[in-house]
Amino acid sequence: MRFWYSSRPLASFYVLFFISAVGSQVQAQFCPENLQVYPSYGQQEMVLEWILPPTGTSAAQFEIYRGGLLIATVNSSTNSYVDDVSSLAAGRHHTLDYSLLPETSTPPCPELFSRAIYSTGTLILFEGFETYSSDVELESIGGWAIVDENSPVEDSTWTLTNPLGRPNPPKVDGYETYGNFIISDSDFGGGAGGGTSNPIGSGMSHDIWTPTFDCSATGQVVLHASVLAQLNDNGNAVFDIDVTVDNGTNWETVYRRVAPTRTTVEPVATIENADGVYQWLEVDLTPYAAGESTVRVRFRHFEPNWDWWIAIDDVLIDDVLTFGGGETILLEMEDFSNGIPADWQIVGLNTGSPLDTWNTQDPCARSVTANNGGNLPYQGGRAVNRLDDFFAIIDSDCDPDPAEDERLITPIIDCSAEERVYLHIDAEAMPYGSETIEILLSLDGGTSWVLPPIFRAPTTTAPAANNDPLFIETVFNEPRAAGESEVAFIIKYTSPGNQWWLAVDNISVTAGEYVAPPPPPTGTTFRRGDCNSDGSFNIADCIYLLAALFSGGPGGECEDSCDMNDDGSTNIADAIAGLGTLFAGSGPLPAPSGTNCGLDPSDDSLTCNPTTACP
Repeated sequence: MRFWYSSRPLASFYVLFFISAVGSQVQAQFCPENLQVYPSYGQQEMVLEWILPPTGTSAAQFEIYRGGLLIATVNSSTNSYVDDVSSLAAGRHHTLDYSLLPETSTPPCPELFSRAIYSTGTLILFEGFETYSSDVELESIGGWAIVDENSPVEDSTWTLTNPLGRPNPPKVDGYETYGNFIISDSDFGGGAGGGTSNPIGSGMSHDIWTPTFDCSATGQVVLHASVLAQLNDNGNAVFDIDVTVDNGTNWETVYRRVAPTRTTVEPVATIENADGVYQWLEVDLTPYAAGESTVRVRFRHFEPNWDWWIAIDDVLIDDVLTFGGGETILLEMEDFSNGIPADWQIVGLNTGSPLDTWNTQDPCARSVTANNGGNLPYQGGRAVNRLDDFFAIIDSDCDPDPAEDERLITPIIDCSAEERVYLHIDAEAMPYGSETIEILLSLDGGTSWVLPPIFRAPTTTAPAANNDPLFIETVFNEPRAAGESEVAFIIKYTSPGNQWWLAVDNISVTAGEYVAPPPPPTGTTFRRGDCNSDGSFNIADCIYLLAALFSGGPGGECEDSCDMNDDGSTNIADAIAGLGTLFAGSGPLPAPSGTNCGLDPSDDSLTCNPTTACP
């Protein structure tokens, strides 16, 4: 087995970077480039493709590795290889690391890396968008439906054509996906002055529906996709994922992200739904789709108002839920509420200046919850909106603005007895354009790391710089850590200085089989705060509750709606919570709140009867 290690003295960073950059320009003339890997599910294969140099290469052969093991040697005139993965264990997502190494070339060529996911679960749908030459074929052959709701003004219809040449959305490792993808581009379709932009509150949206798929024999249904949702820090766009089981008559919203400055018209941004997306996304559809025979998913770009874009690729629907991680806890979740623990390491150029490296002091007051009561927008939509009061941050925009090569390193973790290891992490980043964000694996306690990175961004998939925060909530399956005794994970931020910031939180490591998902909420749908069941939340609901508590008024049809602070009981504290939300800026009520009805995520003894507001 081979691992590619990287370790360098920080003092020589810029010299090595210059040599590497110059060398890559020369090597590009005779070395292969751009190794891409993607699944061929009908054939139980992974397809590898790369670009050959126009002048040829001096290497006689290329060596191909998977998981550090040599699996093939091919002629250097070849630009593709097919790997048989039929022997992979069933019922899982397999993280597969491939590399291509030109054998004994002169001068030497760099090893190329690519990381991919292959699902051996029950395959319900997979779409990589490679077989269509036009949007017409996407609909007529692929069974997708491009739908513009309420006659939108913008020309932001979903398309394969990528009118402004956006980069592909990110794979699981942050690098861009392969080939075609679908995009709704408001920056292309909208215009200045609002005359050609969708009015807020109009209900205008740009939607794309998957083909119908059958889940009648499937007990667990999970959506995975590569997503870059660039919503705009001062915009109004909403990214929704909805599911229907009756061909679009009724839809349930299962995932939502909202531009952080959309605060006046529903759906509004909150600390639970704000920010864009930059990740391999996983959404559990089980409560809505399991056992149903006619299921469709809708990706919705709702009311973009000359904002940015949403790009989606590699849509996979199967029965494998991975984001719970494993059942064995190797590293307890760290939320940084007591600072960076003593058994974590901070290594970098600026460790002598604690606020210029990783810290929990939040020196430029990015946290919207700690500094603005959870009320959005804050700092012009460029705040840390999703990580509560405490997190670890590297803030490149706080004066002074030195160059950074800063590493936050977990404690050493013994994974020698484990077959499967998972890194859990929440991260929020405000990209600027010249920084590199990496999550790396170390097998020697943090001294060096192995390539490829677990995750790297911005790369060629770099989102629009200087625009809006991107929130990542994910679990990485890291097969290279299994069986190793000195594992550490490194969060690395490198920049010339004067960029924006990266914040991380809720980091843990688990191992073993996937954790069974919790049972979905059951009961009656309701809208929290709507105590009088009139379909909205306002001061009349607080008066209604106070009358029920102190004046003999009716108790209402749904106790959960009146439990405004979600503490499992109804009392004066609920009226205070409701009034605080309405008039004191204390933030939204706990879910389900706003305009949507939903089930109670909390286990309590309160009762709720169906109402006309939430039948």
